[in-house]
Amino acid sequence: MILLENGNRILQDAVQAAIDSEKREALDITFADFDGVQFHVSTPDPNNKNVIQVSMQWRCFSELAKHGAGVDLKRYYGPFLQATPETNYDVSLQIDLNNIPGDKTKLAETVGLLKRHVLASPFKKTFQAVESGNPSNDTIVISYRENEAFFIKSDPERVFVIFSVTFKDPGDQIIAKVFLQEFADARKTMSNAPSVAFSAKEAPLELKGVRGVREDASTGFVTFVLFKNHITAKNADRTVNAIETFRDYLHYHIKCSKAYLHTRMRLRVDALLQVLNRARPAEFEKKEKKLISGKTFTRK
Repeated sequence: MILLENGNRILQDAVQAAIDSEKREALDITFADFDGVQFHVSTPDPNNKNVIQVSMQWRCFSELAKHGAGVDLKRYYGPFLQATPETNYDVSLQIDLNNIPGDKTKLAETVGLLKRHVLASPFKKTFQAVESGNPSNDTIVISYRENEAFFIKSDPERVFVIFSVTFKDPGDQIIAKVFLQEFADARKTMSNAPSVAFSAKEAPLELKGVRGVREDASTGFVTFVLFKNHITAKNADRTVNAIETFRDYLHYHIKCSKAYLHTRMRLRVDALLQVLNRARPAEFEKKEKKLISGKTFTRK
């Protein structure tokens, strides 16, 4: 099993290529990321190819902005952040390729993490509130995909992160349940691991009374319980990196499991066909037999 990257490799490589290129060329690249995110890397002014613009559009950006996404963007991107984003996009960065402060490679990596930094805002806000002893009673709801959301709820000792996951195929839900059971079993040998629970159709009690919770046969809920050792300033970034890619990680391994099972089934069918081909009965040959008395008979 693998862990998915937190950054967008296409975005990072596109920015790095533009920085390293000696000959400036006009750019117009549009591509997607997980969870319905869309990026656009372009040259806003054809007469000034030294300046490139990176824009991102995401359906939940306004919700994330309420929980500190704007502040985090200013902290990470500073003068590159534009007050007015590109049309039809939620956030834009402009980079003067001839005037890049600091490490150029580091800048490309930071730009590649644009989605990660935006999504990390509500988690960090909640972690800091619990660590300071002032947890909020409100549940943060981020509708980051169509018909799917994640919920963040805290108390003085813990943070609950709950993903609602829609399974289009009933078989996916069964594989997910088995897969998540391995998480629970692994926790028995790892004392510092967060608690993980899966429930189908019905939302966990932590979401009782929360608006926007969808409950039906195709929806499952995955609950992570993070304790104080997971949300300290020392471990917060590592925790955010792991948990914000969970949904993509889950579906990636569901698809890998299905592909593996199909491969094994095809190999098994081929093996059984070979056995059947080898098991064809030979034609029965009639042979004449003799008794001690010398009489003969034909065995039927």
